[in-house]
Amino acid sequence: MNRFVLAFPIPVAVTEPFKITDVVSVGADAKNVLVPGCNVRFDVVRNAPAAGLSDIFKEHNEISAEEASAIDSHKSLLFLLGSLKSADELRMVNAAILKVLAAGATGVYMQQSGTAWAADAFREELGDAEFPMDTWINFMESADVLYTLGLEVFGLPDLCISRTNGAQEDLENILSVVADSIFVDGVSSKSGTEVDAGDAGVFTLRAETKSPFAKDAPEFNRQGIMRLVRM
Repeated sequence: MNRFVLAFPIPVAVTEPFKITDVVSVGADAKNVLVPGCNVRFDVVRNAPAAGLSDIFKEHNEISAEEASAIDSHKSLLFLLGSLKSADELRMVNAAILKVLAAGATGVYMQQSGTAWAADAFREELGDAEFPMDTWINFMESADVLYTLGLEVFGLPDLCISRTNGAQEDLENILSVVADSIFVDGVSSKSGTEVDAGDAGVFTLRAETKSPFAKDAPEFNRQGIMRLVRM
């Protein structure tokens, strides 16, 4: 299973320990860490600060001048890497992210999907999220198709749907519902599977023969892409 990579801008230098909780700190030479309440062991990478980092966050969400300044003022980057095997582990990792943000990280960048959340935005989105995967999924649109990005870390193909099926917000919700059904509820992701998307109706999964991404592109999903076809 492909590993996730979470990057946090933090307010301490790369040579200094970063205190996550009263009992857990990440030292300058730390190789891994366990965050209380989370059974997923994170591999750790500490890096020097990156110039203009707030630009990445602005591409995903509108952020305030204060948030941009806080992100750009970071002293180093903390990377946490790991794997997810279940919805319970996903919920625990989400809780661990909240603890890292509470410890002073000014945001989180999810490399596998390109989503980037300022600290308050992540808290708000996770609090409002209908599904635990919501903060992890990004969307990319072409002229006539809407794609998910980032599902490979869950061991899943990415999903796509024709934009003729509805408005952008409705289509994002349909893709999220189906992704949740597959990962959380255990619905098969094989071609030909029928998936109930609630009020939007029932869709059949059909394997896409081509990916819009080159095989060496970070967005390329080795599990493939499944198109949702309305029944």
